[in-house]
Amino acid sequence: MTSDEIAPPAPAADARPARPARRAPGLLVVLLLIVAALAGGYVGYRYWQDQALYIITDNALVTGSLVQVGSLNAGRVLGVAVDVGDRVVGDQEVATISLPTALTTTGSGTRKMGYRDTDDQVMGVRSPIDGVVVARQANPGDTIAAGQSILILVDPNKLWVQAQVEETKIGRVRPGQPVEVTVDTLGQVLPGRVIAINRATSATFSLIPQGTTSGSFTKVTQLVPVKIAVAYGQTPLVLGSSVEVKIWARE
Repeated sequence: MTSDEIAPPAPAADARPARPARRAPGLLVVLLLIVAALAGGYVGYRYWQDQALYIITDNALVTGSLVQVGSLNAGRVLGVAVDVGDRVVGDQEVATISLPTALTTTGSGTRKMGYRDTDDQVMGVRSPIDGVVVARQANPGDTIAAGQSILILVDPNKLWVQAQVEETKIGRVRPGQPVEVTVDTLGQVLPGRVIAINRATSATFSLIPQGTTSGSFTKVTQLVPVKIAVAYGQTPLVLGSSVEVKIWARE
């Protein structure tokens, strides 16, 4: 190259910044798999823990002893002083009935019975317990038989939970075991304990027999009633409401 020749200019360097290297998309997938594995392991551990340490069932109800209040004599209801939801105390008069008496006698000597509603023919019906009225089964004007129920009462301080436990798990249940009781109507968890285990399945008292003489028998897991005391204090439990029980049954 002679001095008269001019060398061509060098190409200008690219002024654009270099793009950063893309991260491998597999790293995000790995992280997601790790998170999913941890979550699945936690759920599996909790499931195993519940199965190993507890017996859980939502086939359970709040129940109590129902007391039927009626008259020892047949008669006509004159009045009912209380209604469903009312509180009553022991020996309180809750209803009055008129006793039938002979009004006339026919020529053949047959007595015609009726009601005079006089003081000596009116009898009061009194409550045998302190409780709350949960059903009213007679109204003024109704004619009732001897012993027929007029009201049904329950003592709100003597309620408990009856849970149905599968026969395959009942062998792990013992009186005295602690229980967590979740009450649907309250949205609360209350402490309890097992106080009794029935020695007959619920199907024992069914009107439909469970056995069969044909060859089409299908084995069905039976349920055993378990009585659970609940420490509810002044909390208003609703008779017949659903609950979920969690019995601590660690061996």
